[in-house]
Formats: sequence, structure tokens, C-alpha cells
Amino acid sequence: MLRKRVLTAAVLLPVLIASILVSGRCPRGWPFLLVSGAAAGLCAAEWSRMFSGGPRDLAAGILLTATVFLAASQLPWPLALPAVLVCVLLAVFHALAGAAVAADKARTAGMLGLGAVYVGGLLAMYPRTLSLPGGEHWVLLGILSVSAGDTMAYFSGRALGRTKLAPAISPNKTVEGAIGGLVGSMACAALYAHGFLPAVPAWYAAAAGGAAGVFGQGGDLFESMLKRAAGVKDSGTLLPGHGGMLDRADGILAAGPVLYLFALASPFAGIAR
Repeated sequence: MLRKRVLTAAVLLPVLIASILVSGRCPRGWPFLLVSGAAAGLCAAEWSRMFSGGPRDLAAGILLTATVFLAASQLPWPLALPAVLVCVLLAVFHALAGAAVAADKARTAGMLGLGAVYVGGLLAMYPRTLSLPGGEHWVLLGILSVSAGDTMAYFSGRALGRTKLAPAISPNKTVEGAIGGLVGSMACAALYAHGFLPAVPAWYAAAAGGAAGVFGQGGDLFESMLKRAAGVKDSGTLLPGHGGMLDRADGILAAGPVLYLFALASPFAGIAR
């Protein structure tokens, strides 16, 4: 399992990092927009398979999620929120249209709307972060901090884990692992900022990494709850050792808004080396 996880990461990470770094010099950061849009579509497909009623809902879920992603990432803020709300209403009307409304159709409507915002809206925070000063390095700082926290949580949990963190949701997670993951996220962010965001003090970078790590772990637990509700072990089988794309992206999705806020509110110049 560990070997598969490492090999999958070795293939995906270079592609992701290259798309982010190249995007800093491209109009609207289109390479990263393309990669993250593809990830949004894959996550939406897995979400729809878990919670929707068939091919029609699957297509609608992907289309609505992609629309939310593009609206939330590309439109000015005064327009982005109404556009997202319109997409949610369209998801609800799509699922409820036709025959008399039943409980299962209402559930599908709610899950399609939630999925569009959860995947498309949260992932849209990364292209927005990319557009800020030094944005490509803020995006990498956040993604790498979440990934480092996930890795540290795995190893520290295996070595030191005694106290269950949330046994009803994810029986294998421990408090010790969560603490190790938080330390890993903060250290990774501070080291990355030292190398590539020199105007950002270590304490601010560590705080940003720690916040991303906390939200990342929360996102992992949230997806575990969703999978329990859907009665599945993994969201999909696309990534060997990880499960589905949503299994890999859950923490990164949840960390997006708080990372954007740290990058936006930073009183320090986002000058990158």
C-alpha cells in the first residue's frame, strides 16, 4: 500500500508542481486552471457516483461542478457568489424535475448542490490564490503543507498512536498522528517560505501551514463521514494506494479557503525568488 502511494505521488506531484510554476507566467494561469479543472471533474464524477441516481445525475453533477469552479475562480467576487448560487439552484431543480418529489429525489438534489459547492467552490480558491503576488508559491506552500501533514500523521500515528481521534468516523486516526501531522505542516510551510517567499516571516508561514494542516485533516474526516454515509470504502479506484481523486484531494479542498485568506491578508510582500 505504501509503495503504491509513493509511486502515485511520484507521478502526480511533478505534473502538479510544473503546472503551478508555469502558470505564474501564463494569462489567467491557464495550465494550472486546466489541471485543477480536470481534478474538479474527476472529483465531481466520484461524488455523483456515491450520491446520485444514474448517468443523468452524473453528467449534471460534473457540468454543475465545472461551472461553479469556473465561476468562483474566474469571475470578480461581486459576480462569483450569485453565479455559484444560481448553479446550486440549477442542481436542485434538475434533481427534482419530473415526477412527484420523493425523499430520494430530495436527497439527490441536496447532494448534487453540496457536491458542486464542495468540490467546485473549494477548489476554485487555488486559481484565485495563484493570481495574488507570489501566488504560485502560496499555492505550493498550501498543497505541500497538507501533503506533508498527511505523511507525518501517517508515520507518527503508526509509531506513537495510542489515543483514537474520531473512532466513529475513522478508526485508524489518532490524536498523536494528528499532532505529528500538524507539526509536519507547519515545518514544511516555514521551510518553503524561507526558500521561496523570503519576505514572509517563518512564524507567519508556519501559521498559514498550520491552518492549512488543521483544515486539511478536518477535510479528511469530513470525507470519511461522507463515505460512511454512502456506504463505500473509497470514493473511487483511480489512484493506486489512494483510492479515488476525491480521497486524495479532500484535505487540499478544505485547506483552499484558509490558504487564500492567509495569502490575501499577508502584510508582507509576496516577492518570490
